[in-house]
Amino acid sequence: MNNILFLSSVVIILSIFIYRYLSKFGVPMLLVFISLGMIFGVNGIFKIPYDNYELSRDICSFALIYIIFFGGFGTNLSMARGIIKKSLILSSLGVIFTSLLTGLFSHYILKLDWYSSLLIGSVLGSTDAASVFAILRSHKLNLKENTASLLEIESGSNDPFAYVLTIAFLTLSKGNLNLPLLLFKQVFFGLAVGYIFAKVSCYIIRKVNNIDSGMSMALITASMLLSYSTSEFIGGNGYITVYLLGVLLGNIHFNKKSEIVSFFNGLTSIMQILIFFLLGLLVNPLEALKYTIPAVLIMTVMTLLIRPFVVYTLISPMKSSRGQKLLVSWAGLRGAASVVFAILVVVANKERGMVVFNIAFIVVLLSIAIQGSLLPYFSKKLNMIDEDGDVLRTFNDYSDTEDVDFITAEIDETHKWVGRQVKNLELMPSVLLVLIIRNNENIIPNGNTVIEKGDRIVLCGSSFVDKGTRINLYESMVDKNSKYINKSIRELDRNILIVLIKRENRTMIPSGNTVLLEDDLLVLLDR
Repeated sequence: MNNILFLSSVVIILSIFIYRYLSKFGVPMLLVFISLGMIFGVNGIFKIPYDNYELSRDICSFALIYIIFFGGFGTNLSMARGIIKKSLILSSLGVIFTSLLTGLFSHYILKLDWYSSLLIGSVLGSTDAASVFAILRSHKLNLKENTASLLEIESGSNDPFAYVLTIAFLTLSKGNLNLPLLLFKQVFFGLAVGYIFAKVSCYIIRKVNNIDSGMSMALITASMLLSYSTSEFIGGNGYITVYLLGVLLGNIHFNKKSEIVSFFNGLTSIMQILIFFLLGLLVNPLEALKYTIPAVLIMTVMTLLIRPFVVYTLISPMKSSRGQKLLVSWAGLRGAASVVFAILVVVANKERGMVVFNIAFIVVLLSIAIQGSLLPYFSKKLNMIDEDGDVLRTFNDYSDTEDVDFITAEIDETHKWVGRQVKNLELMPSVLLVLIIRNNENIIPNGNTVIEKGDRIVLCGSSFVDKGTRINLYESMVDKNSKYINKSIRELDRNILIVLIKRENRTMIPSGNTVLLEDDLLVLLDR
């Protein structure tokens, strides 16, 4: 156990630091993880013998739940108006056509058997959400015609359809496949369970007013895992379920939502590292090299012929520009889901599965390295970059509103505001009096509201977010030897700013006349 924890920590830290360096040269993140796995693998430097495909299947399938869920949770539907139909057509019919055409090419041109050919097509049928998201974010690629949202929704929602096809062709080999019934159960039950769980989760999050961000994260995680397992238990597609759950939960407003998006973003990154590191450990480079030629041919044909043909055929009737169709064609990156589905094939049929796995490995490697690296270049070449837009608007952790803070103050009988109307108060710019608490009653003030002694007022203003200014708050106790003891605030060094005093279980906002006493706990601002 300790060895596994040690290795995991080392791999994650190495991945972060290596990627930080290589990202300057446009090297995709997932390529770093695969390379590290190969370095640690049986033919690498550390020569770790690992070929447990059953365990890898379970680990990667679990990781893929988080990746697909976040693909839905992080997508902002309000920014996807006008392209949802295109995205869903590409993620469903697009996967089916891509898989079948790739299978036909593998059988008739590469002379592979039908079973292996169809499985190669199915595992490579979907595009990779994590890769697309990472490239759009890291290069800040906001694309014209809402193409960024189109790619995000397509790549986030097409993995379940590739999974259905993979399971269908695996079942076909056993001779007991009822394809229409299988597709109906997978899609219908998957959508129904995802919708029900999303509605229940939304209701709980909105009704439980005092739930904090930690409990919200726990609730959403539990809902995600329970919905997946329930869907799979009744014959539905668990990946369709968690994607729909993610979309519906990600597009409602609730407390601390940005923190939850950040949590799942970080967790999804760890899951990506896990999947691609395991892929690097599993693959035998010497064995995989035997499949280099068919894999390169498949990748080339998929990128230059099959993907463009499918894209042009499906979205041309929906008023897409030439630039959008070409860019969407190039952005069909293969990634984590293809790896997981290929491992499923190996577990089901080791001999033929290894052919599918090794070809899928090389195709994914080339797709990430070539298509991923050149996506920013082609975006610029096709004049599809929107310089005035912000791609982060397409994600749910983006906020175009300014954060605000609230402060409170007690009004005693000596305060100069006593007896004055709110409209006559001299407030700082961008500061608003939003609440008066009087005799345990909440009063929403207007301009004619009069301030009375004993009122507790709540002011609202913009948060301080200037990252270029380095400030820090720290605490200091006034003891009997302190140079501050028995001195008033006005007597202290002007570079010292005391923002708060804690005295005998009481909190004070000091003025210039406040005298500091022994055992006062000061909160100071470091300027």
